[in-house]
Amino acid sequence: MALLTGPGLAVPANAVEPEPTATSAAPTETASPAPAASSIASPAPAAVGTQAASPAPAVATAESGTTAEPTATVPDPNSDAGRAAMATAVGPGGAEMGQRSARVTGSAKLLQGTKSLTTQSLETQGTWSPTFGVKGLDVSAYQSSVDWLQQWNMGVRFAYVKASEGNYYTNPSYSSQYNGSRNVGMIRGAYHFAIPNWSSGADQARYFVQNGGGWSPDGYTLPPVLDFEFNPYEGRTINGFYFGNTCYGMSPAQLTSWVRDFGNTMLALTGRLPMIYTNTSWWKQCTADAAGFADYPLWIAAYPSSATNDAGPVPSSWDTYSMWQYSSTGPFAGDSNVWNGDYASLSLFTGTRPQGSFDTATIERTGTTTALKIRGWALDRALPGATTEVHAYVTAPNGTKTLYEFPATTYRPDVNQVLGLGDYHGFDNQIPIKVSGKYTICVYAIGKFINPGIGCKSLTVDGAEPPIGSLDEVSEQRSPDKESLKVRGWAVDMSRPSVTAEVHAYLYGPDGSSTLYKIPANTSRPDVDRIYSVGSNHGFETNIDIKKAGNYKLCAYAIGLYLHSELGCRSVSIAPGTTPVGTLDAVSVKKTSTQASLSVRGWAIDYGNTSAQIPVHAYVLAPDGTSTLHEFTASKPRADVNKVLGVPGDHGYEADLPIKGPGKYRVCTYAIALSPVSPGNPLLGCGYIDAGFSASPIGYLDSVGIETVNGVASVVAAGWTVDRDVPTESLSVHTYVTAPDGSTTNFAVMANQPRPDVNQILGISGNHGYTAKKAISQRGNYRICTYAIAASPFTTGNSLLGCKNISY
Repeated sequence: MALLTGPGLAVPANAVEPEPTATSAAPTETASPAPAASSIASPAPAAVGTQAASPAPAVATAESGTTAEPTATVPDPNSDAGRAAMATAVGPGGAEMGQRSARVTGSAKLLQGTKSLTTQSLETQGTWSPTFGVKGLDVSAYQSSVDWLQQWNMGVRFAYVKASEGNYYTNPSYSSQYNGSRNVGMIRGAYHFAIPNWSSGADQARYFVQNGGGWSPDGYTLPPVLDFEFNPYEGRTINGFYFGNTCYGMSPAQLTSWVRDFGNTMLALTGRLPMIYTNTSWWKQCTADAAGFADYPLWIAAYPSSATNDAGPVPSSWDTYSMWQYSSTGPFAGDSNVWNGDYASLSLFTGTRPQGSFDTATIERTGTTTALKIRGWALDRALPGATTEVHAYVTAPNGTKTLYEFPATTYRPDVNQVLGLGDYHGFDNQIPIKVSGKYTICVYAIGKFINPGIGCKSLTVDGAEPPIGSLDEVSEQRSPDKESLKVRGWAVDMSRPSVTAEVHAYLYGPDGSSTLYKIPANTSRPDVDRIYSVGSNHGFETNIDIKKAGNYKLCAYAIGLYLHSELGCRSVSIAPGTTPVGTLDAVSVKKTSTQASLSVRGWAIDYGNTSAQIPVHAYVLAPDGTSTLHEFTASKPRADVNKVLGVPGDHGYEADLPIKGPGKYRVCTYAIALSPVSPGNPLLGCGYIDAGFSASPIGYLDSVGIETVNGVASVVAAGWTVDRDVPTESLSVHTYVTAPDGSTTNFAVMANQPRPDVNQILGISGNHGYTAKKAISQRGNYRICTYAIAASPFTTGNSLLGCKNISY
């Protein structure tokens, strides 16, 4: 896995990596820009064999170039003797990293022989570095004296030191190089040169760790490296062991299996997979460009012919590289390298200890619980894609300590903005508590390698104790005219027991409705005090009125200063109450000249309490569709009802219900039950009645004459009039007499004289004739007019019965 992609820059040249030789057992001769091995003085040990014609191990004479029958035992890589012999054979330097680089091939430090190589030219001395990243170097025993301060001043910030090879070689300069680089401030690490056909990956990994290949998350130790490249002993037999071709005589499957064996063992021993050092051409040829190694960081070897930022292609397992070895001939000691990123990402690559912050500790109350809310963030750079766990140790007021484990997975974009490692590394968790007092919380980030503390905080909590109590009773209380639930129990706020707690009772009705009742817990409960020593006044008791039959559920809660607790729930079934009985006996119309009403009569009784006088509701539906409610009580004597039903009391009703106009009316009366949970208020009956009509009186002024009696002359007017809305009523008639001089006088008479002719024609009864007489004295013409005054409250007005003129 490469941590960062290098800058995408336009470059003047491309890196050209060494090409592997053919995979035949014996190498072929090709032209090479590297000097002949014999022209370079080398500190390597004397030659220990010649090239063999077969990849099978064979013993060769030191003097001849041909393979002979074995004359000695093939060395055992697992024996001390075999390892010691190989260590002696490879000398104090062993194989160098970058087998096809100019420096390695040019110096010919290893066994002599002809090679077919494409290498970096010795004439291309390294005086340049890529223009990005962090500069570094790698060294082995061949660079035994390095001026580390000079390298630091040249810009080197990291170093890799060869620690081991196979299971037989350790770098004699390792300690001085490893510590020397660190002493000037460099980040440093160790690498192992793999000889995969010598012993297993697990065996060489253990050997590497035992000899400097360990790792710790201290922030300045780079992960271990597996140098997996060209066979440094290609085609050679050493001490009777044939090392095979450039691919070590192993198949791609064998080589990739060996790498995984090495990597898994390193992971188990150090906690980290190693970084793989290789080059693309060799990897493609010898592992068949094996995939599935993206979780191993890549250190690529590729040597450009001139300054460039392009390292060339990488094997298909990786998208890019973490490190690039771009030169073996400078500008730095050993091989020159660049980290593909900035210094911060290089520090991250070391796998530093987990980071984090314990930001806040607060008190969180949710209604039923008190909790310590802790918030912060934590991440382990060694596991950038994984969730970091947080351990919180909480010390309670009594000194007990409890561990709580949380994943750091909540949203913290601020952390990502600074560190660039994803948005979800926060923790925001609650730890329930039930005791007031001082709490101390210490939080640790649990990393892959180390679990550092990220902070401690203390809080003093008040009111953590939840209220306690009991819902002792929910029972039905019934009387003829009342239905209720009796609610009884006790409640104490344990955070402040001297203060009266409040109880909230939620009553759920048959229709699904919910009603809250607040009840103070302040009645005497000495039994509670005997047990809890909190005082005796913590009881509660109340009655809740019920208006409907059905199934009820009541849940009670003790309400404390900060918290509440459920005291319990009880269910009660309320049976229906009694239903009244009665009748509407009669509906009639009553009228005066100013008012009309409907008179209703009947009786009503509730068997729930036969001595009680119950309400009656009368609904009057007018001709225009409006409805009016009238309320009264069935409180009139009805001896007939008492006798038939055998009940005491007065249960009759009589009421006059005012109306405002003529037309047809409907009157319905209902008996109102005493019990609020009665099934209903039954209809006693409905009556339909015509309240009359609206019109003016009718009639006529039949005659006007002059009558003289005892020398006194009078004008006499006679006629009849009827108000058809009240045809039995005798109406008042107003007479107006206008004299010859223009003056007018008026007077009233009653139309109460018999007129059988009118009764016969109109089909009515009563007296409806009138005679009006007025004394006169002036001579001349008189005008007499009579008017019928309406008696109906629904009249449209008074009527002119007629006018007549007469001379005197």
